[in-house]
Amino acid sequence: MKYLDFANHTQSNATSETLMTLIDLSPSMDYDDWKPTRKAGAITANKELINIKFKSHPQDRMGIIGFGNNAKLLHSPIRISKGIQDLQRALNNPDGSGGTNFTVALALAENCFFGKVNQPASNFFTRMLSEIFIEPENHKQQPSRSDGNLKRIIMLTDGEHNTGGSPLAIASRLKSAGVIIDCIGIGGSPTDVDEKLLKQIASKNYDGSIRYCFIGDQQQLLRKYQSMAQHIRVI
Repeated sequence: MKYLDFANHTQSNATSETLMTLIDLSPSMDYDDWKPTRKAGAITANKELINIKFKSHPQDRMGIIGFGNNAKLLHSPIRISKGIQDLQRALNNPDGSGGTNFTVALALAENCFFGKVNQPASNFFTRMLSEIFIEPENHKQQPSRSDGNLKRIIMLTDGEHNTGGSPLAIASRLKSAGVIIDCIGIGGSPTDVDEKLLKQIASKNYDGSIRYCFIGDQQQLLRKYQSMAQHIRVI
């Protein structure tokens, strides 16, 4: 599958999207090097993404996952035209937990795309998911566009994966199923995050460039989320 950024158009692409946004809520997100905090900057950017999608692609679906040591479904995927207020409310002061576990966040996103998740996940459920590793060649899920809906993940973190198993198997499985993954590192310096791992998790564009970036400025993060609210054009 090849795809291009589609940020210069507000008219919907032929394919609708389901987007899961994954937000690091570990304790370091409360650092105040971004005013008032890194978490506040991430939440503002995500709320802006919701607003733009409501205006440009209201028939798209969106869900929200917060993660630290565990992952929590802050809101299951819902059509934005119907659920904009609920999505915005889900971002009001979400609770976090110690540690940073990419694996359990990606596993919960996968379950939202391909399973049946209607309620926020319990700690037991997310711990169970973090232990599930299936190699891509053994995964029987059909490509995500078979239902006419492009599936995307935006994962934001200000730290390193430091608890749970490796996220690479599940990231590979998601990409094999056609899910496009954007990874964003934020904070004071790129050394704050594991850029090597995030680049391995992220999808590649048709030209070989990797859908990962580090952002050290709150306004730049806002602009990035404004652009990511638009569709990706598959070619």
